[in-house]
Amino acid sequence: METISRGIIIADDHAIVRTGLQLILDDQDDLSVVDEARNGQELLNKLHANEDKYSLVVLDISMPGKDALDVLKEIKTTYAYLPVVIFSMNPDEVYAMRMISNGASAYINKETKSEQIIHILRTVLSGRKYISPEQAEMMTEMMTTPGNINKLPHETLTDREFQVFTMLANGIRKSEIAEKLSISKNTLSNHKNNILKKMNMSMDSELTRYAIQNGIIQ
Repeated sequence: METISRGIIIADDHAIVRTGLQLILDDQDDLSVVDEARNGQELLNKLHANEDKYSLVVLDISMPGKDALDVLKEIKTTYAYLPVVIFSMNPDEVYAMRMISNGASAYINKETKSEQIIHILRTVLSGRKYISPEQAEMMTEMMTTPGNINKLPHETLTDREFQVFTMLANGIRKSEIAEKLSISKNTLSNHKNNILKKMNMSMDSELTRYAIQNGIIQ
């Protein structure tokens, strides 16, 4: 019986990553990279133009332009049936649960072995989510811990606050953050004030120091 190949689009701003995934999947009869995107907006444009072409989206977190979390939310709102796998260098404990709770079908670290990547993609294409044992443990702890007890400061932030926090910690200019997130400067200022209050800090430099110490930014 002929094997049906499932079309995958990879969104990552690094050509070497896109090529690497292509090489990993080249020998798989049931998995095929049919398109690429260098940023979130290009990905959305390609989905809008020809959504039936794709069976799976592989999405990097750190790309220029539109923030990956907003891209994920837009995909799940417009194409609820289309699975999205997050492919990232960032640690699971920082980003995985936030992405999965917003609709991602799996969160793969870029250090994952090729055989495991193939297994995860097949799991997702079969209609299931893939949660690693470590991610399942984190999820259980989140569900069983009331309120903000035992949570790290950044874990108390809303999705939007977390986006602003990581950008401020990376030293991105406030005008660029407002443009990237499509929010006003006043809204950005309110988010920043809420972040500093929740994290018991007073300056951007403290956010940067905290983010580095906790592996949130490199």
